[in-house]
Formats: sequence, C-alpha cells, structure tokens
Amino acid sequence: MYCFKKSGSGKAMALMPLLIPLGDLIGLTRQTTILAYQFGDGISNMIWFTYGTLLIFLNYGKVPLQKWYKFVWPLIVTLFVVAVFFLMLATKINYGPF
Repeated sequence: MYCFKKSGSGKAMALMPLLIPLGDLIGLTRQTTILAYQFGDGISNMIWFTYGTLLIFLNYGKVPLQKWYKFVWPLIVTLFVVAVFFLMLATKINYGPF
C-alpha cells in the first residue's frame, strides 16, 4: 500500500488508522504493526522514484535511475530479508506494549 504523501510521518498519519485495526484483527501487537510500517517505508524510500530526495541526489551525482536500481537491488533484497527476520522475531516474542 503506497500513499502519495511526501513525508514518512504524513504517510503514517494517513495509514495508521487503517493499519492498526488490521494488525489488531490478525493478532499483531501495535508495536509490531508500526515496526512493519517503518521497515516498509524505510526500504521503499530507497527505490521509489517519486521520493524527491533520492532524485535530487541521483541528479547531483549524474546517476541514471536504472543504474541506481541495478546497484541498489542486492541491498534491497538483503534489507527485506533482515526486516522479515526481525518481524518474525517480534511476532514470536510478542513485541508489545511497554
């Protein structure tokens, strides 16, 4: 699910009223749901072509977007695997209310 908002906090304000009840419905703690959102937002910002900061830095470095995708793809896969591991760990230990 992608929301066309510029900031991560703006996306969180728009999506959390939808994601928190969904996480509650499937048995996730609220902290695990928020952790999943943070992983997804952080990882997707490195590849999403409408993310302004990414385009500015690529333009300054004169790096074509396709070349950036080819370079960053192994990192994205690695971060995705690490995020899945930590989300599985958070679910197993019932990472929750403090």
